[in-house]
Amino acid sequence: MNRVAWFRVIADLELRGVTLRSQAEAAGVSVGTIYYWKAGGEPRYASGERLIGLYTETIGIEPPRLTMPST
Repeated sequence: MNRVAWFRVIADLELRGVTLRSQAEAAGVSVGTIYYWKAGGEPRYASGERLIGLYTETIGIEPPRLTMPST
């Protein structure tokens, strides 16, 4: 399975008006953690799943695993 391209997920959300603060709140992490993921870090499973949930709701795609940006 391909890895999720977290930079693209976060950037796509930003392009749709979802602030880093809103992304952090949805994922249950700090804004600094969102910056870390955007720079190449990997989230813990639960936090990543919450951000994926926000992404799929915002972008309007299903099923998430087949259409997530990946590397």
